[in-house]
Amino acid sequence: MSLPYKIATLAIATLALCGAVASACTGHVGESRGGGIAGGDPSSGGPPVSGGPAGGATGGGSAGTSGGGATVPGPASLLSLPTLPLPTTGLHKLTSFEFANSMQDLLGAGVPLAPVEADTLIGGFATVGASSVSLSPAGVEQYDTIFSNATAYAFADAKRASSLLACVPTGPTDSACLTQALNAFGRRAFRRPLRADETTLFLNLATTIAGQAGSSALAGLRYAVMAILESPDFLYRVEIGAPSSADGGRMKYTGFEMASRLAATLWASVPDDVLLDAAAKDTLSTPAGTMAQAQRMLADPRAHRSVAAFVDQLYDAFDLSQAAKDTTMFAAYTPTLQAAMMTEIELRVDDMTFTQKGDYLSLLESTSTFANKELATFYGVPFTATDNGFHKIDLPAGTPRVGILGSAGFLAGHGHEQLTSPTHRGKFVREMLLCETIPPPPPGVPPLPQTAPPGSTVRQVMTTHRSAAQCSACHALMDPIGFAMENFDTTGQYRTMDNGQTIDATGQLDNVQFNGLAQLGKAVRNNAVTGPCAVSKVYENALGRLPVDVDHAALNSLIGQFTKSGNKIDQLLVNLVANDGFRFVAPM
Repeated sequence: MSLPYKIATLAIATLALCGAVASACTGHVGESRGGGIAGGDPSSGGPPVSGGPAGGATGGGSAGTSGGGATVPGPASLLSLPTLPLPTTGLHKLTSFEFANSMQDLLGAGVPLAPVEADTLIGGFATVGASSVSLSPAGVEQYDTIFSNATAYAFADAKRASSLLACVPTGPTDSACLTQALNAFGRRAFRRPLRADETTLFLNLATTIAGQAGSSALAGLRYAVMAILESPDFLYRVEIGAPSSADGGRMKYTGFEMASRLAATLWASVPDDVLLDAAAKDTLSTPAGTMAQAQRMLADPRAHRSVAAFVDQLYDAFDLSQAAKDTTMFAAYTPTLQAAMMTEIELRVDDMTFTQKGDYLSLLESTSTFANKELATFYGVPFTATDNGFHKIDLPAGTPRVGILGSAGFLAGHGHEQLTSPTHRGKFVREMLLCETIPPPPPGVPPLPQTAPPGSTVRQVMTTHRSAAQCSACHALMDPIGFAMENFDTTGQYRTMDNGQTIDATGQLDNVQFNGLAQLGKAVRNNAVTGPCAVSKVYENALGRLPVDVDHAALNSLIGQFTKSGNKIDQLLVNLVANDGFRFVAPM
């Protein structure tokens, strides 16, 4: 058995231990929405979509909240946050998108990657699920293969390796350069400086392999880097805090833990050297220092990846990726169109965040969007660009496709193979835009038919279904919202008829009546909960846990700042990372 093979075998054992440790520290996640544990649509009698704080998720809070969880008056009280035990610290397994971004930032944009174990979503967010899961044996093997292929690519030649390393050793005995290179790489991968014993371990590994017959210093570095990546300190973010005497002994995240949290929130990746240097100088211990780094990081292209990851979770990219449609009925629904649909939603939010720097809630009523040629053809709008890239377009005046809820990706991701699902679409609005919890369907609810009976519309089928006593309460919350989107079939294509009948797109949201998607978008935007809910979702994604009652003061502060800024997401992110809920493990 060769030494590199022995190293890989030992690394697998280390990862297995990593999984066991994480499970012990963070508990076990139960049924959740999408991701590694698929959720369901109540309209089909599928499994429940459930939430609840992730076991062992990182804590948070804000000055002014009480340990007993008393509600602080303010707009956050509209969110009905659950009264639950104080969140505790734990480990955060890298999500699939955090892992991919981290690998690219460490080993180069062209590094070969492969799928890893599917994320588990809690409340719609992989970042929340990542606080409660550990690696399976199969997942360990996937990582090991990826690390082997990735490091083989990164260290294929000295030129490529030199772009990734602090220095390139002249030979196996160049211990000064080997030490420098490993310390610099390890600091970024571990999001903190290597301890002396860690440096010694990786250096001994590199020099031992480099000194073998037919080997080289680059080969030694390759396997030492592979060992770093195999470590739990790379695959799990460790953020446990420490007592801060300057803050009355409150548990506060350390400088390097703050660097880790900032990088995860704003880049969905590892910190860069500038951020780690700031941590070393203790400039991340104050809100001002944290805000300064956040403003710098949001100006970096890596911030766009993080916003895209948030959008993919919020708007159910997983559901869209799994949304198979009847190809005999919907021939235009192709895999490339499906991918373009999600890109459209990402670009709409990205444009509002970074280019327009405008009112995030205006996306509910906007008729400006992004499309490539295939999506524009699907929408029936002109596409004059000579290339097939995405371009910003304005939908024609009077278009029924109004707001981000009119994006085909959202509509297709929340529909069945042949039929639309007013329930699924309405449920999304209730849970992800208005922060309400819809309970799972009771046992014994019969599934809906795959196709509507002859002469019946989906609305008529759902009205009959809702007439059953055990179905009426929940469906009354969801279906009247979804009916406003019935002018769009299950692929998101506009229509005026359903099963030979003219579509009735009237509905209501909390006693506000509307007819069609445009009026629905206005009703959602004007709902008093929509702004606070948007803030809560950003907060939830960043902290890796569902907000609870102790977060009222932190959320009240952020909601007030969000409203004052004109509902700007970029400003919300800056204010968020300076908020006590992000900087401290536990509230006062």
